[in-house]
Amino acid sequence: MALIVQKYGGTSVQDHELVLRVAHRVADLRKRGDDVVVVVSARGETTDRLVQEARSFTDAPAQRELDMLMSAGERISMSLLAIALNSIGCPAVSFTGSQAGIITDTRHTDARVLEVKPFRVVRELERGNVVVIGGFQGVSTAKDVTTLGRGGSDTTAVALAAALKADLCEILTDVDAVHTADPRLVPTARPIDEIAYEDMAELARFGARILKEEAVRFAERSGIEIHIAGSEGDAAGTIILEKPHGEEPPVVGLSLLERQTFLSARRADRALMTRWMEPTESPLLIVHSGDRIEIVVSPNTPERALWDDAGELDASELPSGVTAMDVDVISIVGSDAAYREVITRSIAELERSGIECICSVATGRSTLLVLPAASGARAELCLHDLLIG
Repeated sequence: MALIVQKYGGTSVQDHELVLRVAHRVADLRKRGDDVVVVVSARGETTDRLVQEARSFTDAPAQRELDMLMSAGERISMSLLAIALNSIGCPAVSFTGSQAGIITDTRHTDARVLEVKPFRVVRELERGNVVVIGGFQGVSTAKDVTTLGRGGSDTTAVALAAALKADLCEILTDVDAVHTADPRLVPTARPIDEIAYEDMAELARFGARILKEEAVRFAERSGIEIHIAGSEGDAAGTIILEKPHGEEPPVVGLSLLERQTFLSARRADRALMTRWMEPTESPLLIVHSGDRIEIVVSPNTPERALWDDAGELDASELPSGVTAMDVDVISIVGSDAAYREVITRSIAELERSGIECICSVATGRSTLLVLPAASGARAELCLHDLLIG
């Protein structure tokens, strides 16, 4: 008998038939004697629709109330799956994040998990029930409902697996594995059998949407191996662990963040930039180049009014002395990714393809290339052929 934590994304519970399909899959695990905890996301675009409706009243809805609203999508999914399981003779009970003991800090809409007290989950498992939990949510130390940000259901699953000392943590999604690049952009991208926590975290931070970086970091701290696989089919998927068992390729993979914003100022004007940015904002990248400081920030984070309603950069909001441009950012990840030879070859190949590299930054196992906006997809295809093949 094993204790298995599974997470299903919103597309896996999108409609009646899909919910029943998940229910039968979970019931089969229970029939063979396994204990099962299931974490579910909100259906499809539910969360986006709820946020859109809130913003029909005001451009700045209270963050506390947004959390109350956004957590509703996962509650719908968890309740329906528990009802479906019970309807096919598999006893199940559903819990919200707070009922499952997910304790977070007090930051609304992007809270961090502090600890998990899964007493009720353990009790229901001992009674023979499958436990279905709404992902993406918890309760703060101030007793308010909180949400964990985009991809937060992944963190919920990993945190529960760690607290329960689960034998297996599965993230089941609409793709069958982590790939060497986005297969929608790079047809030759191939699935990765095993990948180290550190490499997966880098890919996740810079555009690989299959898993949230925070979930990877949580798994790394807890020593929990994560199995990424498709919610349908029998593909082997990807195991995320401390160190792959086989020989690691020099470059494991590439990820892409499109339409980021590149800010540049003289070092003497750094105070202007930092006063303008939100105090809680964490830039994706900071580069010191000669007498200038350059920062990459994301339009998906709560900056001041830098972007207009159409998502275009609003330069009128910039302080005097600070310039900005839209960019794409590619991350090259792997044991050799930060080597000078890899960086030099990559930049030269991009130049041959007519793509300028605005700047590059190397870390321990990755290199970030900042490119002009709308060139990232072509650059990813070019670099995949060069570095991975």
